[in-house]
Amino acid sequence: MKKTILAVFAIAGLSGASAALAGDQGWYIYGAVGQTFNNNDKSTLDTLLSSAGATGFSSSINKPTVYNLDIGYQLDKNVAFEGGYVGSNNETYTASGGNLAGPLSASADISGWDVKAVGILPVANQFSLLGKIGVADIKESATVVGPGGAASLSGSKTDITYGAGAKYDITQSVAVRLDWDRYSVGSSSDYSHSDVWTIGVAYKF
Repeated sequence: MKKTILAVFAIAGLSGASAALAGDQGWYIYGAVGQTFNNNDKSTLDTLLSSAGATGFSSSINKPTVYNLDIGYQLDKNVAFEGGYVGSNNETYTASGGNLAGPLSASADISGWDVKAVGILPVANQFSLLGKIGVADIKESATVVGPGGAASLSGSKTDITYGAGAKYDITQSVAVRLDWDRYSVGSSSDYSHSDVWTIGVAYKF
């Protein structure tokens, strides 16, 4: 009788463990929006204009909205893999006045893909910290319009991407996330790092 009771408890324990694992595993989709926070973009472009001989001008820059859509698979409570599309609307820089012959504007956007491994560290009920590392291929397209006409250029860079974040599971299927990611943007010979903060929703199915 004692052995039978122990066997029943053992089976119940294994069943519970399997159910918990099944709850952790599964495919999910994740959509997010955010912004870049590269505060040196404006000063870099101001310096380029100044080095070309421009003086006394005023300038401004807007920050673009960044968005991404990923599909992922969670292996267990600590590991997931995800990948998908990364893009933005235009970041626009304008300058006028001083000795410039007329207003000048430059706009750029990004598009590309990334694939990442995600480490998940549960720290409290329904709340987890995230660490991410992977590969991203980002294309940047830019257009410059000035008194002398317009010019377009583009470049792409494939490089390591990494980031961190936090996740809160509202239900077993729905979670909200706050993420920081660093991407290399530009071309193979001339690129810079772009830091992106996003907030989004994941749905596990």
